[in-house]
Amino acid sequence: MNTRNKGLLLSLIGVIILSPDSLLIRLVDLDDFSLIFYRSALPVLTVFLFLLYYYKSAVFTSFILIGFPGIVYAILYAITHICFVYSIQHTAVANTLVLIAAAPIFAAIFSVFILREIPNFFTWIIIFIAVIGMVIIGWGSYTSTGIFGDAMALIVAAGMGFSMVLVRFYKDKDLVPACLLGCIIAALYALPFNINFSLNNSQIYLLLIMCLIILPIPFMILTIAPKYAPAHEVALIFLMESVLGTTWVWFIIKETPPSNTIIGGIILLIAVSIFIFKSTRESN
Repeated sequence: MNTRNKGLLLSLIGVIILSPDSLLIRLVDLDDFSLIFYRSALPVLTVFLFLLYYYKSAVFTSFILIGFPGIVYAILYAITHICFVYSIQHTAVANTLVLIAAAPIFAAIFSVFILREIPNFFTWIIIFIAVIGMVIIGWGSYTSTGIFGDAMALIVAAGMGFSMVLVRFYKDKDLVPACLLGCIIAALYALPFNINFSLNNSQIYLLLIMCLIILPIPFMILTIAPKYAPAHEVALIFLMESVLGTTWVWFIIKETPPSNTIIGGIILLIAVSIFIFKSTRESN
């Protein structure tokens, strides 16, 4: 398997693991700061265990090697995680996922100016079709009361897009340790506020699944994948989160999505599937 296909496959695995995240946030039913704290503090364990397995005795040296790019990445990581919680808590899940799905557009734009990687015409067409799907999904769901949440989702999309470009620009550096630093920054941000430590068993189980598996693994993958494939292509595959996340809510909570969400989701899924299929064939 060539490096580009490896990057795309990693992205696909990451988005599948990440897809139930929004559902679990709804089910765990915590306030903003408690969510930010737990979603930042608990993943530290998973990331550290991965780094310990990979680097062994040199694990602490890996934090020094990230340099200034790692510090920037850690800050972006913290900002995107904080803003994601704000978004999911203050607007509809569909709004959050649809707006975050704009990440490949930001990645493509940042790639042009920073990496001088010009997406080919086919990729721009796929992005355009994907945008149509996103607009259809979000049509009629935007409300004045959710403007803050929508704005937070756009910040997440821009942050994710820039982060992927940063990883690709510094592909010789391992920025996974920066994920751990980002978690610590976000946890420290939430810590001074009134954190809910009186959790019931259901909330504990949901938080453990969310914070030890569903959240840290995909974002470590997101840190690695752009080393192998262009940032906008990795982000394009992560568009599938807007479809898969809505599907989880549909099946588990029985929250039936409106027809526009179904139609837009089908368009988005087809566009990404065509992109993956064509890219794989060209690489082979």
